[in-house]
Amino acid sequence: MIQDVVAVLNSSFVQVFEKARILKAGIGPTSKAMEHPLETGATVTDHRIILPVTVELSMLLTSEDYPAVYLQVSDLFKKGELLIVQTRVSSFPDMLIEKMPHEETGDIFDGVALAVSLKQAQFVQPQFSTLKVKQPRDSTTVKRGQQQPKETPPTAGRRTSILGSMFK
Repeated sequence: MIQDVVAVLNSSFVQVFEKARILKAGIGPTSKAMEHPLETGATVTDHRIILPVTVELSMLLTSEDYPAVYLQVSDLFKKGELLIVQTRVSSFPDMLIEKMPHEETGDIFDGVALAVSLKQAQFVQPQFSTLKVKQPRDSTTVKRGQQQPKETPPTAGRRTSILGSMFK
């Protein structure tokens, strides 16, 4: 019996597409360095963002199993089910099948080469809190009912500007 080095598990920790032979797993934890231009023309890098993990699985499906295994991979791809990729080094939870291209050539006449790309889904839990007003006068408006406009007092006795007297 062949021992699997890489296993893909569902949320119940049951191995999925176990009849596929995973030939190679490329794990890609990456980050993005944030760069900002300066007035001098130079660029400064001040922090980085860690991006979701990607896993590339190269699989070989044998002729007796490839219709069922391909259908299972396609079904998981369409459903968007979260999977766990278990390797020798680590376990990668919350993985979605992002791509699943395959090759059908005469070189592999009794099987299908399938490349499955998985990407880690990252979830955010929003946090809500109430804000306290620093100044009580800035708090909610007092309900004062409907207000009538006030008439402006006459301009008699007020000083007017030179421009104001020109445009009367």
